[in-house]
Amino acid sequence: MSNVTLTLGGVPFKDMEIPEKIAFGGRQRLAVQNLIGGGRVVNAIGLDDGEISFGGIFSGSDAVQRAQLLDAARALGASLPLVWDGFFFTVIIASFSAEYQKTNLIPFSISCTVVGDPLATIVSMAAPLASLVGSDLTTAAALSGQAGLSLSGLSATSLAGFSTVQAALSSALQSGGQSLNAATATVNGATDAQTGSSAINQVSSSSSQLAGLSAIGGYINRAAKNVSAGLL
Repeated sequence: MSNVTLTLGGVPFKDMEIPEKIAFGGRQRLAVQNLIGGGRVVNAIGLDDGEISFGGIFSGSDAVQRAQLLDAARALGASLPLVWDGFFFTVIIASFSAEYQKTNLIPFSISCTVVGDPLATIVSMAAPLASLVGSDLTTAAALSGQAGLSLSGLSATSLAGFSTVQAALSSALQSGGQSLNAATATVNGATDAQTGSSAINQVSSSSSQLAGLSAIGGYINRAAKNVSAGLL
């Protein structure tokens, strides 16, 4: 999975931090009525998503800062977007553990409880692919202001424009991650209230943008796959 973009909230993962596998899934809650004489009546009563878990090793000069951000998110119980490849979930960090070995070497493991699967709520297997893609693009467009990313040129019936937007998304995620890391470092090293306050505002702004970019990534990747499938 080394070529997969993975983000949780405003924290991007890279290199050794991207796991070889991510466990996800769950079960369907069933109401089972066993009938006299044999047989049964089974009613599906709703999804029961399991926890999404993965682990890796934080590395680089910002390893400590990113580990601290995730631990703070765990403590706050905040709902965060979790995005990789064509997957997009809203989650709360149920558990986060890390082992400080060096400043730039911090093994970690994360378990997330799924709050919602926005992609699943708009998917109907009976709906035409163009309709599904249109729903994805409409939702992504609603997030474009928060993310600061233009989605112009995208169509529910053509692959033209998707590669350009995906490249811009990747670049924006990298740039936003760098801005967040720089602001976090400034907060940690602030020597006066004004500098610290300004840096905290920047952390909030960068986190919001990264969250928007991460959310858009899930919808755009899903839309691109469905458009491709429809053109095959």
